[in-house]
Amino acid sequence: MAKYNVISADAHLETPPTDWVERMPANLRSEAPQIVKLDTGGDGVSVAGKPPAPLGLQLTGGQKFNEFVTRGRSFSDKLPGSGDPAQRLREQDQDGTDAELMYCAVVQTALKSIKNPVVLKEIAKAYNAYLNDFCSHSPDRLFGAALIPPTNIDDAMEELERISNYKAVRAACLITFPNGSEWGTYGDEPFWKAASDMGLCVTAHHNFGGEDKGKSHPLAGQKDKALQLDGEVDLAHFAWLLTCDMPIPTIPILTIEQLFLGGVFDRHPKIRFHFAETGIGWLPYWLEQMDDRFERHRHWAKVKLNKKPSDYVRQHVTFSFQEDHAGTRNRDLIGIDNICWASDFPHSVGDWPYSRETRERQFKNLPDNERRKLEALNIATQLGVISKEEKEKLAQEPISRKVEALKIPARGERRGG
Repeated sequence: MAKYNVISADAHLETPPTDWVERMPANLRSEAPQIVKLDTGGDGVSVAGKPPAPLGLQLTGGQKFNEFVTRGRSFSDKLPGSGDPAQRLREQDQDGTDAELMYCAVVQTALKSIKNPVVLKEIAKAYNAYLNDFCSHSPDRLFGAALIPPTNIDDAMEELERISNYKAVRAACLITFPNGSEWGTYGDEPFWKAASDMGLCVTAHHNFGGEDKGKSHPLAGQKDKALQLDGEVDLAHFAWLLTCDMPIPTIPILTIEQLFLGGVFDRHPKIRFHFAETGIGWLPYWLEQMDDRFERHRHWAKVKLNKKPSDYVRQHVTFSFQEDHAGTRNRDLIGIDNICWASDFPHSVGDWPYSRETRERQFKNLPDNERRKLEALNIATQLGVISKEEKEKLAQEPISRKVEALKIPARGERRGG
């Protein structure tokens, strides 16, 4: 087993979409993401005929803050984070990172604007085959998060079965619930069961559904039966009470609440979820207030759960963050096993190639066993790279990397421009 000191729990494969679109059937390639030369300079990526998203803040590795641009970058510039696997390993070494969980390019979220389910299915197949080939260059350092098509449960199941044979894929990434919507249904059950049986982590970059959609369930009357509570209240309405008025699209509150209120965690006690780039500073407040509101409202709603809401979260879910001092200081209120450091390389909230400094600013006063969990062991366990028992054993090993000669500037000082 490889020894890991640092694993980024969120990084991105910002390579040109042409690298994988060519694997699609020829008659569908024109409907896939396209590279467009912008009149204002640089490249953009167009999806479903919509205005192209310019290349800029997705590729900021090594730049000073005053060098950031929202457009004008090109794939031909060979910027950090946009190259081949050998380049990626060199970039990990520069940043003091042993491995990364590799998510799709930022354009992933735009795929939901494609209405043709056949195209979406073929995009997922082509991208995942490319991802597996990319990560297979060094599968102990490049952990793939495969894309599940946001279409329907049959397509989701077919792709889940396909990626189960990919040795470099460590997680199945959702951008909707498996049924293709932002709300869970009992039609999702085969997916949850299969993922649990495979031991494959289910993940999302930010979230995969339900945020800011109001208090009534939008799937009422549709073919699939919406997840229900055993009580006298609509699940979506009760879930909204437990959000503590916090939902924003990057925080997966309503997604997680659907999972435990709908009984998914009870029916599949071994299933694991990882939500990337959510931050963690909000978690102590939400976990505390959610339990409080559950106690206040469960009686009139006649809602029964086998565990406290926060217990479900702590037993099944991890979250990643970059530099989040509020969350790190309150780690005991979240759960030391539920939070994972990430570089978000090569995006603008990351600090490549100075992530050593970012981590040292946050973690220098942490006990070694806690720091090892945050920096590597929690995400390694969630991805099935190591077991929980191995994690606890490895956490007791002293940190061996040398930091005494590392100058730790104030946040943003080195890159402030």
